[in-house]
Amino acid sequence: MARLTAEELAELVPCPPHEIRRLEGLGIVAPDASDGTFEPSDALVVRLMSAFEDACISVDDVARGVASGALSFPLGRFLPPPDATSVTYEELAAELERPAQLLRRLISELGFPPAEDDRLRVSDAEVLSLLVTRLDLADEQELSRFARLYGGTMQRLVASALQFFDRVVRERVATLDLSDEEKDALVYSKAAGFTELASTLVPWLQRRHREHAVLEYLVEVTEGFMEERGITPRQPRQPPAIAFLDLTGYTSLAEERGDVAAAETAADLASVVQDAARANGGRAVKWLGDGVMFHFTDPGRAVLGCLELVERTEHVLSLPARIGVNAGAVVAQEGDYFGRTVNIAARITDYARPHEVLASDDARQTSRSPEVAFELVGDVPLKGVAHSVRLHRAVRA
Repeated sequence: MARLTAEELAELVPCPPHEIRRLEGLGIVAPDASDGTFEPSDALVVRLMSAFEDACISVDDVARGVASGALSFPLGRFLPPPDATSVTYEELAAELERPAQLLRRLISELGFPPAEDDRLRVSDAEVLSLLVTRLDLADEQELSRFARLYGGTMQRLVASALQFFDRVVRERVATLDLSDEEKDALVYSKAAGFTELASTLVPWLQRRHREHAVLEYLVEVTEGFMEERGITPRQPRQPPAIAFLDLTGYTSLAEERGDVAAAETAADLASVVQDAARANGGRAVKWLGDGVMFHFTDPGRAVLGCLELVERTEHVLSLPARIGVNAGAVVAQEGDYFGRTVNIAARITDYARPHEVLASDDARQTSRSPEVAFELVGDVPLKGVAHSVRLHRAVRA
């Protein structure tokens, strides 16, 4: 993008032109001495100053830090300049023959509330146009759900990545025997590399996971087609299994060692359970702070997987764990699972004692591992469940 006049920079931000002049006078942004133009990345700096003021941080104080060399904001090293605004929501709505309010709702679900002037960036308009034309069979609620799924997932990913960078890079650089200026330069250099990594990693991951998921989806759908269209006879299908793992000493850990230690333990739990679950046909669906929810495609291996999860978790984290597992039909939606099977699995976990794996009768009947034995616990009333549930304690055979 070519260099910008003050008026063009104000339009890119967007902000009143006098705001550019104010920040120029404070030394926050500096035009080229020869022609008075600005770098497009200065738009990011202007937005940052607005964010400071929203947080009640004096821009005058920031300016003094910049003037003394104690603060610097070379945002162009690791953020692209924002693209220009184009049409309004009303204009784009007329072009797409969709309500303007729907477009505003979708952009909000994606994580970007409409600007005060009701104009969209060029890329925003392109994405909204693709969204409503490629998903033209979806109703407004379904479009909103799709936007929320992608927007919320990406927001969590970006925020988590920044937290990781702060802990692994910035905090470590702060301990080095360097001047403040050298520390800032090193952090910004590492931030540029981190941005390059993320820019490569995210699309690569999406391609790889999409390939895996599409092949899995096609197998499932084709199997259904073959049965529906009389190519093959219908086959009985085993329902999946759902399990919840809970760390029973997590609250005490937070009280004794503090929130940071508890957060680190939760992060360690995520890395510990992945392999044990995957080896038995399961995967972690969501993290619950001091616990994890699992989905097992092969319910016959679910109970063995749960025993291994408890053993591995306790070995690595030195905290007692407990698991409740249930098998049955579930409703899959937005990468999560819902329904009675899920609710009962969660209630079984609440009933379990430390070190225990408790299985419902449905989960016990699907288990086919010779390494697992069951001890009858009995018909147990569970909170929020209308009828008692027969439970079994799973142990190594």
